[in-house]
Amino acid sequence: MRKLLWLATLLICLAALAAGCVQKKRKALDPSAPFGDQVIVGYNESGSPIYGASASDLGGPQQMLAWKARLSIEVASLSNAVMQAADIVKKHGGYVESQSDDSFSGTSIRMRIPAKSFTGALGTLETLGTVTSRRVENEDVTEQYVDTEARLKNKLVLRDRLRGLLDQATEVQDILAIETELNRVQGDIDSMEARIKVLQGRVDYAILDLDIRLKPESPKKILGPLGYLFKGLFWTVEKLFVIRE
Repeated sequence: MRKLLWLATLLICLAALAAGCVQKKRKALDPSAPFGDQVIVGYNESGSPIYGASASDLGGPQQMLAWKARLSIEVASLSNAVMQAADIVKKHGGYVESQSDDSFSGTSIRMRIPAKSFTGALGTLETLGTVTSRRVENEDVTEQYVDTEARLKNKLVLRDRLRGLLDQATEVQDILAIETELNRVQGDIDSMEARIKVLQGRVDYAILDLDIRLKPESPKKILGPLGYLFKGLFWTVEKLFVIRE
């Protein structure tokens, strides 16, 4: 019994030590070094992507960028613009994640677009109306992904070894102690797998928030006293020459 508990404790300590090594290795990476294979590192004034160095040349992990944009436009017809926006996203392989209507004055749409089609979709959406604001940004999630993936691998190894100890255990105390630790490790694994899935989804599909608003109507002219006077004068002069058409 003591031997099994000692082995389980040893496995937990080794797992913690391995996690610490992963952290040190991650911090040792040069944060200024470029990553990725034909990675978009920015946009120029015309909206075209700017590419960085490739990972194959640098021997480093592929850079993972999560892109996000917010675009605000004014249109003459709200319903037509909403339908056209949905068609554009669909043609680029994306989908509408959510939509919020603000009475009859505007609509806010959150879209998810494949990263490879992000630039093209954004440029096409800008043609739907008059662009009032445009913001494009990205977040480098490479370190988060690599760190979580490494810790997940260590947890999977630990889980398998705990299962092996559980198969060998014969004492109730051993079984309960190992099952408790096994449940904790499995919870960590589920959390890490969910985190990796979220990060991968953010990299694969960019977020585009589109705000569509109706163009404000031109204010109507309100005539003053002299305006009404001249308007009446012009009407009178016109009737001197033409009474009925």
